[in-house]
Amino acid sequence: MVDNYVVPSGQKSLLVAMGCFWCGEQAFEQYAPGVTEAVSGYAGGTSDNPTYYDHSSAGHYEVVLVTYDPDKVSYEALVQYAWRNIDPFDGRGQFCDKGTSYRPAIFFETEEEREIAERVLDDILEVRPDWDRDSIAVPLLERPAFWTAEGYHQDYYLKKPRNYGYYKNACGRTKRLEDVWGEEEYGCYHDTSLSCFGGNVTNNEGVEVIAEVNIKNAPKESSFLMPTWGIVVLSMAAFAFVYSGYCILSQFQKNKKKRFEKEKDDGGGNGEDSEKGSDSFSVEGFESSLPIN
Repeated sequence: MVDNYVVPSGQKSLLVAMGCFWCGEQAFEQYAPGVTEAVSGYAGGTSDNPTYYDHSSAGHYEVVLVTYDPDKVSYEALVQYAWRNIDPFDGRGQFCDKGTSYRPAIFFETEEEREIAERVLDDILEVRPDWDRDSIAVPLLERPAFWTAEGYHQDYYLKKPRNYGYYKNACGRTKRLEDVWGEEEYGCYHDTSLSCFGGNVTNNEGVEVIAEVNIKNAPKESSFLMPTWGIVVLSMAAFAFVYSGYCILSQFQKNKKKRFEKEKDDGGGNGEDSEKGSDSFSVEGFESSLPIN
């Protein structure tokens, strides 16, 4: 395994596939303790140097490489976080995203990590007797090489918060995770006060420590009903509608004035017609004055 991303000295990493990598980045960077970086990328396929446009055809997952300080958090705790951001029953993709690249998986690099990942799953199933192990669609896999995704994908939740919030809300991610894990459990794993751990976590040495969260100072999460591009399109449509109405009204006023002046030049006809002419307009004349597309 040779990654094209170098983990800083003294740190460790976890590789996980949980559907859209934008959401994986946000989940770990904003809510998980001890995380130093979360990087979007591709892994598990048959090609080298995959891109956003060809990774799926080569069988790559969208993944997140999570780097962390082992003095502040453990691999086990981060695997717990990964599970609370995955729909464990959907192996065809995650939430509204379906297909090869959106399949979920948790990766291990050593035999010790494999045993830890297995134990975490056992603990989850132990407190949920109604969950059948055979129904769990998230494999535990040996870690493949990681390829960093394009720069515009990195920190997307920070760069484009409105677009990201709209996508996440429209995809039904939060709602589905609350349905699967329960609102209380989902909430405490997405709470910057680390309420699931009583404010402290256990590191790789088994020592309870205080760990920081929200390493990039992300603002409070919001669910937007419309992305930025949608607002722009609607604004342009509204402007076009108002402008068209203005043009039609202006043309109507011009036609009305021309008709009145023509009748005045012609002598005005009888009194009734003259009076009527000042308040009415010719539909035929109005229609003929409109531009032809």
